[in-house]
Amino acid sequence: MSAAAAIRTAQADELGDQIIAAGFAPNGFLLDINGALDVPRDFPLSAPWNLPSRLFQFPIEVIRAEQDEPRKIGLRHPLLAAHPFVQHVERALGIEIARDGVTNRHGYSNRAHSLWHHAVDLISAGKWRELLETQEFTEPRNIFNAVVYGLTYSHHEDKKASGHISTGEARQIMREMGATEPTDRAAMLRSFSAPSPCQQDRGAEHWPINLHGPCAEDKAWSFIIGIEDGWFSYDRSGFLQWSPKGRDRYAAGDSDSYTEASGQTAFAF
Repeated sequence: MSAAAAIRTAQADELGDQIIAAGFAPNGFLLDINGALDVPRDFPLSAPWNLPSRLFQFPIEVIRAEQDEPRKIGLRHPLLAAHPFVQHVERALGIEIARDGVTNRHGYSNRAHSLWHHAVDLISAGKWRELLETQEFTEPRNIFNAVVYGLTYSHHEDKKASGHISTGEARQIMREMGATEPTDRAAMLRSFSAPSPCQQDRGAEHWPINLHGPCAEDKAWSFIIGIEDGWFSYDRSGFLQWSPKGRDRYAAGDSDSYTEASGQTAFAF
């Protein structure tokens, strides 16, 4: 950066100086690194703002001053204007924070990631009911993808190691979202990539599940039905993978019946 550009940048960061003076950031370096104003741990919050959602914990995005462009701050969702911390910051700075968010000079913002964080954070915390109650802060596809996440992974302290949510809970979410369950299980099975093992060093063999192409809603149904029909099972660490039954069924393709690893003949569907 030239000396003239550096001077212009410094002059353009009056907002940054205000933010630091108001105590919302210790210095400009950390303000740039964090890219957000986060709610202090002791800041009083009532429901729903006290939910363990990164969208609610970091509601204000901060764009650093660059070249001739000044520092900018904006909400990560328009409805965050009602957030008590947002209102506190607006009073302290004497401004109205951009409701529709802000972007850097390249047109980039991390708002889309924040909407995903809201869905996956609440699913991971077991607060799927609260997610449905606050679904206006995200998008349906994020909720469907969070269902897949919740079925695929388990909390590290979960002794059952059976996902963040059950298929029964996932079905309740899908029902509340107005999702329609597919009827063609064969087509659903074929939408997955062929099962293939992976093994690191001397670790246990793992059969990862890969699915590319279907919309988020169909992807969620695929995992729900895959677990219920025994295509997938959880390993000892609580990660979902292809089960022996699922691998045998996939290898059978469109056949009406197939032979399981045990030697028994089973009907496809």
